[in-house]
Amino acid sequence: MSIFERVLKFLREKERLRVYLQTFPTVLWLALFVFMPLGLIIVFSFWDMVLSELIPVWDLHNYVNLLTDPLHIKLFFQTVGMAALITLGSIALAYPVAYYISMYVEEKYKYVWLIVFLTPSLITWVIRIFGWRLVIGYSGLVNWSLQTLGLISEPMDWMMHHWWTVVFVLIMGWAPWLVLPIFVSLEKIEKDLVDAAKDLGASSWKAFQKITFPLSIPGLLVATLFVMIPTYGEFVTPALLGGRAGLMFGNLIQYSFARSPSWPWGCALSVFLILIALISAWVLIK
Repeated sequence: MSIFERVLKFLREKERLRVYLQTFPTVLWLALFVFMPLGLIIVFSFWDMVLSELIPVWDLHNYVNLLTDPLHIKLFFQTVGMAALITLGSIALAYPVAYYISMYVEEKYKYVWLIVFLTPSLITWVIRIFGWRLVIGYSGLVNWSLQTLGLISEPMDWMMHHWWTVVFVLIMGWAPWLVLPIFVSLEKIEKDLVDAAKDLGASSWKAFQKITFPLSIPGLLVATLFVMIPTYGEFVTPALLGGRAGLMFGNLIQYSFARSPSWPWGCALSVFLILIALISAWVLIK
């Protein structure tokens, strides 16, 4: 028996060792590229920085400053509110589309429709943001059209550099993505249940209210997690479209790392945001 065959025989006999060896690459990858950076962020959040030099002071001054500064607290609640609006708006647009595809589109065309709705996501997000600037900007398509029609005398500036601009553009960006998880949830519903409810006298709306919507809630929860958690850390869209009025918590973190620089302060902000995201995920899962 060769050495290679002996090694294989040994691994087959040692089931636990074989499982450890199979999971080792994944565990190593997570340790190096997920847990180690997160660990450094947590450690640095207790430090200080003077003249670009990290000082291990090991205290809670960064967290105390965060929780006692009214401007940061206001920005945090603004971020949570905007994330909630973006999530609700995206679901409100995606659910009818997913419902129509699942219930009314022929089986062979369903995934064609899904691909059509996901096609815009193939374009880089930054390019799409600048595309929206060309539409709703001061010299954009909307203002030009309204001026051409004689409805306004000069361009309007209320469409740019506001928090609602960020909310609108992010809804337009996230809604196509949410069609997929909601569609998958709707596809798992037995259509016979809806037909049975209608045979027993329920209207289409009543059948949707009592059967379809409750059974699609898992897909809605996945969609909520899919949008809300990443939106907490959004900073590109607010920076390019929101101006001062549309800033979010992610812009504060980006500023702390890139412009100040104050790495410990940025790490404390990041840890705080991670905790909020974990709490939100836990609540939704429960």
